[in-house]
Amino acid sequence: MRTVLVALLVCAGCGRDGPLGGLFRLEEHPYEQYLAGLRAAGLDSTAMGRDWIGAGESALVRPVPARQPFRETGYFPPHAAGAVAYQLELRRGRRLAITVTFNTSSSEGRLFVDLFRLDDEEPPVRVASLPADTTTMSYDVRRDGTYLLRLQPELLRGGRWTVEERTQASLGFPVPGFGVPAIRSRFGVDRDAGRRRHHGVDIFAPRGTPVVAVVEGYAQSGTNELGGNVVWLHDGVRGRTLYYAHLDRWAVEGNVQVQPGDTLGYVGTTGNARTTPPHLHFGIYDDGPVDPEPFLLPDDPAPARIAAPVERLNEWVRVTAARGGALLRAGPHRGADTLFRLQQGWVARVSGASLGAFRVTLPDRTVGYVDAADVTSAEHPVRRARLEPGSVLAEGPDGAAPAIEVIDGAVGAEVLGRFGGFELVRLSDARLGWVAIRP
Repeated sequence: MRTVLVALLVCAGCGRDGPLGGLFRLEEHPYEQYLAGLRAAGLDSTAMGRDWIGAGESALVRPVPARQPFRETGYFPPHAAGAVAYQLELRRGRRLAITVTFNTSSSEGRLFVDLFRLDDEEPPVRVASLPADTTTMSYDVRRDGTYLLRLQPELLRGGRWTVEERTQASLGFPVPGFGVPAIRSRFGVDRDAGRRRHHGVDIFAPRGTPVVAVVEGYAQSGTNELGGNVVWLHDGVRGRTLYYAHLDRWAVEGNVQVQPGDTLGYVGTTGNARTTPPHLHFGIYDDGPVDPEPFLLPDDPAPARIAAPVERLNEWVRVTAARGGALLRAGPHRGADTLFRLQQGWVARVSGASLGAFRVTLPDRTVGYVDAADVTSAEHPVRRARLEPGSVLAEGPDGAAPAIEVIDGAVGAEVLGRFGGFELVRLSDARLGWVAIRP
């Protein structure tokens, strides 16, 4: 049966001319198109298919907290259904930039990358997907909130991957040559003794400094009591309006089409700014006033390099830290929440590396991060042991785990580490398994 499934999956990935090729023509959400192909072939009802679907769903339920900017390298074994999701806290007005690489031994292997938004008491909503045959995507955040970035390879396809993500300004700065430090009055502060709120930011610059369009659209010049000489810039693509006020004079008249970088006017003190230093009042309206500052904040720096040795990916490691073991944290940075303390001698499987930490999976499937300096490769055994006749070599450190073999004679083994009441051993034929620790 496995041979038949592999053949069908190979065909599914062979392109548009394969037996399932017609099911992959829509590019809006590649993951859903692939899932439709599995269902059409009946693979979703197989054990492997159910495991693959379950891995994707489970990743969204148990995401890894990620703090921007972020970089991680990981490995998906081809024989096991795998997926990972990262939890991101994003602000409206930022542009999330994502780069993903995937190296697999199969030329047809593919990694699905999907971005979801979490809504209260609702399933995650997919808002963006990495298009086929690309390595980068960007997403303009339309609302503050929690987002999930999920990576999952095709069924029976594995390999090493790297993901990088950071946020960027989604708008250019409206006063060229200046930046966020020139903002001295921010969104939401009181005006007129609390009778109204400031619905924009004030960018201070010398009188006559040009102000420019930051989107393509139609600019409409005009005047009003508060703003004095103003320009409304209507962004037809995103359905929002940008507001430039207190201009000394206009550079456009009437209603004209403009491109990013076109001069709209010049910094001044018209309207109710007559008693203040020259500045531009810059506002954004999108179903009401929106704080412009996140749209203008500088890009995040490039993610920090990975200091943990990536050659340990997909290997067993053993906790070596003395004085009570090592901390298992929710994220790779030192300030991440501590999940619990790992005991010295415990083993875990490395599935990813970020900063100076490994993302590890414990034998009980708990996932977290541990400092790479606190573990060593389990390839080097702790000691040699002799398994007595009747010893059970099991698949996991659990009395209910399936037996690989019942030892019928004294057998030598290397002890690589332990977990709970079991030791991970390697037999002379390189097989790994768990045996109960004898009192």
